[in-house]
Amino acid sequence: MSMTSRKPARLRSGDAASLSEEYQLVDRILGVPFTTSDGLSFMMGAIKTRHRGVCAEHALIYKGPIEAPAAPVLLRINSACYTGDVFDCQRCDCHWQLEEAKRRIHAEGGLIIYHFHHEGNAAGFTNKLKTYQVMDQEKKTMRDAYQHLHLEPDQRRYVSSILILEHFKISRVKLITNNMRKRDILVQNGVAVSEVIPIVSQKAEHREYLESKRDQYGHVIEFSHG
Repeated sequence: MSMTSRKPARLRSGDAASLSEEYQLVDRILGVPFTTSDGLSFMMGAIKTRHRGVCAEHALIYKGPIEAPAAPVLLRINSACYTGDVFDCQRCDCHWQLEEAKRRIHAEGGLIIYHFHHEGNAAGFTNKLKTYQVMDQEKKTMRDAYQHLHLEPDQRRYVSSILILEHFKISRVKLITNNMRKRDILVQNGVAVSEVIPIVSQKAEHREYLESKRDQYGHVIEFSHG
C-alpha cells in the first residue's frame, strides 16, 4: 500500500537537535505470517519512512491487534544488531533481548518495532566493528570506544518510533526496556507508558557489556544473585 500522500508529521524526539524535523511515512505492508524455528507464530510487516530525502525501513513483528487498540500494547522498540541478530556474536545481549521480547509478545500479544538504521547505535556496522577493535586493543568500554573514534556514543533518535505509533493510533503502551530514555521520549510525545518491563540477561558472557550500559548509558539493570 502506497503512503506517499500522507502528510509529514512534526514530532518531538526529546533531543534538541531533532525538534521539529520532518519525518514522513511513505509505505507500509502488514499481515505476513511467519513461524520461528522454536515454533512461535507471529505476523510481520514493514514501514518505510523518509527524512530529508533519505528513506529508512523498519520491521514490525506483532501478535494481536495493533491498529487503534483499546488496551495498552506490549511494545518493544528494538535497534538492529547485525553482529548479534545475524551472526550470533555474544559480545552483547541484543539478540537475547530480541528473542526474549518475541517470547513475551507471543504469550501476551504486542508489537516489536525493529529499526534497521539503528545498527551500531546508529553509527553503522563498519563503525561498530571499529569500536570492537578499539575495545579489544585499548581496553576501553563501549562508550569510551565510540568517543575514541570521535563518534557520538548513541546516535539513535526515536522519531520514527513515534511516527509509527501515531500511524497505528497506539497511544498507550507497556514498554519492554531497560533504557529510560525510550520511556521519556514516548511520554514527551503523548504516548502513555503504563508500565516499564525490564529485560535483563543473566548470562555471564553479557555481564561486562550490561555493566557498561548501566554505568555509562544510565540503563536500569539489576542482576540476580541466585
